[in-house]
Amino acid sequence: MTGWKKKKIVGRCAVAVLELVEREIQLVREGLEYPEWFGARLKGGPLAVWRSGLFKMEIVELALGLFLAKVLWTPGGKLMEYDEIIKLMESILGIELPNYRELKRDIFNRKKELTVFLKRLIVLIERERDEKDGL
Repeated sequence: MTGWKKKKIVGRCAVAVLELVEREIQLVREGLEYPEWFGARLKGGPLAVWRSGLFKMEIVELALGLFLAKVLWTPGGKLMEYDEIIKLMESILGIELPNYRELKRDIFNRKKELTVFLKRLIVLIERERDEKDGL
């Protein structure tokens, strides 16, 4: 795969992540405007559930990618730090990641595949694109 193809794929992933973040911001705004729609959240429940055997590592990998891409900002205009993105994920998913620093270190120490989850996302996006092209 050539360098420009990789950049194109990464660009598509970045667009998909930005769209997800925009939807999440809209969801938060709706929650403030219509709190009755979000009864479970008001009681401390998660906004979403991550279903995967390696969910903690995948969440940390995604959070690390978002942090390094510098795409998440606070409403006050400050770039979100890695720790803040982790706290955001914990809040959205109703989980705790007390060992997120160790998981980040484990990602950087990988010998074979550095970004297992993010590469899987790329493959899924490419597959969806290819299926849409075939229609």
